Amino acid sequence: MNEVQALTRAIIEEYGSAGAVSAQSLDVAEFGVWDRVTPGLLLIGAAVLIDAEDPTLAEEIVRPGVRALTAMLRDGPEGLALAEQSGAFRWDDMMALIQAYVSRPGTPPDALATLLTEAESLGTEIVRSGEVTRPRVRDGENGPWDAAENPVPADTERIDCGALKVPRLNGARTRPLHEGDRTVGVVVDFAGHDLWLQVFRAHQGPTWDTVRPQLGSAALARGGTVTESRSTLGPELRARIPVTRDGRRELLPTRLLGCDGPGWLLRGLFRGPDALTEVVDPRVHHLLTQTVVDLPPAAADAAPDGTVVEVTMP
Repeated sequence: MNEVQALTRAIIEEYGSAGAVSAQSLDVAEFGVWDRVTPGLLLIGAAVLIDAEDPTLAEEIVRPGVRALTAMLRDGPEGLALAEQSGAFRWDDMMALIQAYVSRPGTPPDALATLLTEAESLGTEIVRSGEVTRPRVRDGENGPWDAAENPVPADTERIDCGALKVPRLNGARTRPLHEGDRTVGVVVDFAGHDLWLQVFRAHQGPTWDTVRPQLGSAALARGGTVTESRSTLGPELRARIPVTRDGRRELLPTRLLGCDGPGWLLRGLFRGPDALTEVVDPRVHHLLTQTVVDLPPAAADAAPDGTVVEVTMP
């Protein structure tokens, strides 16, 4: 048994004796890290394998969180993380599923060791494939979508803000972004972070490839730092931009995102303590890729390319 498996077993045994996962174990598990094998990834892999082998087990446990967990497991790590962050289940629910599996009558003594070995193989395969971190933007399954595209997925509840139809996120606050007396975008606040969304006309340009260097130069000119990178949202900038809070200057972690669509450029700005993590926050991925852009007719909005489109808040 290697170190990762030993740490994973210790977390499972802690849950078995205490009936809960401690904050220290949550730190050790490193849930939300998808670019290397961690105890958290083994626990998730174990739950995936259990769900595939015995899909009725969650129903036997009769815990709503476990049922939510098994449903989200079928949507992959991103769906799992999104469900956890929206409060659909707790990590303890996953531990309950694993504990129930290894405690079944007639289960061999080495069942947990076998399960963790298989989970590590699954986790290693996920990491090596790069599936979790590959770009998933306008790929046929993910948007952002243009209102004229058919079909736009209808299984996401959206807030109608005119030119932007923004997904509704549990526990988040959606508010207007003002520029003078104009409403030029939407801000979604959640868990100490905020995501700004704006759409610009771009029939002939600009494109995200041309705008991105300009935004980087502007951040550097303000005294910030900027790094070109890629994530599940494609090419992006990871920056630390100076802001003043309570009279003190600080560098705010900021992720600058963009996506080209038919006749438009959707830009996102994600700010907060965890904005620069290697794997983009699944809530941000959901918000950006499930937004629908609905540009007003050209006759009603004769602004040239590169002009931000005003939105209307309900």
